[in-house]
Amino acid sequence: MTITIELQPEQQERIATEARKRRLSVEEYLSRAIAGEFPIPPPKRTPAEAIDAWEQEGIVPIWNDRPEDSPELARKLRTGQFRREA
Repeated sequence: MTITIELQPEQQERIATEARKRRLSVEEYLSRAIAGEFPIPPPKRTPAEAIDAWEQEGIVPIWNDRPEDSPELARKLRTGQFRREA
């Protein structure tokens, strides 16, 4: 069976890189990946991209209710002095 799909250049490069790592043709790599032999790794994000994604998902603001600044909070967490109020 032949299937044609359009890929973004960065997707093409990621697939080609993974195929080269395994010394396979792109076709063989994709065939094995689809069969579940190995996962296609997710694209790597820069720290800024990760924070943006976490903000969009609502993960980052979970610490907004804490009045301490980060170094002070980190010290309290390390020494066991921090108690979160319910």
